[in-house]
Amino acid sequence: MSEYKELMILHYFNNVGASYSYQELLMIFGFQDEQLQLMLKKLMQKELLKIEGYFKVTEKGLNELRRRKLDEIKFDEVEIEDIFTNVPIDFSDIYIPKRFSKKFN
Repeated sequence: MSEYKELMILHYFNNVGASYSYQELLMIFGFQDEQLQLMLKKLMQKELLKIEGYFKVTEKGLNELRRRKLDEIKFDEVEIEDIFTNVPIDFSDIYIPKRFSKKFN
């Protein structure tokens, strides 16, 4: 799970660049302040994130996002219609998100 959160944080920084918000990160990922600081420190130790006046994804981090095909997906491109289904499903049904195979090949 930690690797997934690390990728999502990298993805966030890659998308928003210098206009990131520390409070938004706390809210989106549901971290406590200490947890977020620890995660950012870990990403910097792995040389996936750096500080150049602001947090910035390194070339190594970009390569990891490209490898996972997360470099071209933007936060603001996801529409509500792509997230929610129109037909309610039963709790016993298996739910597969729309375009699931496109994002995680």
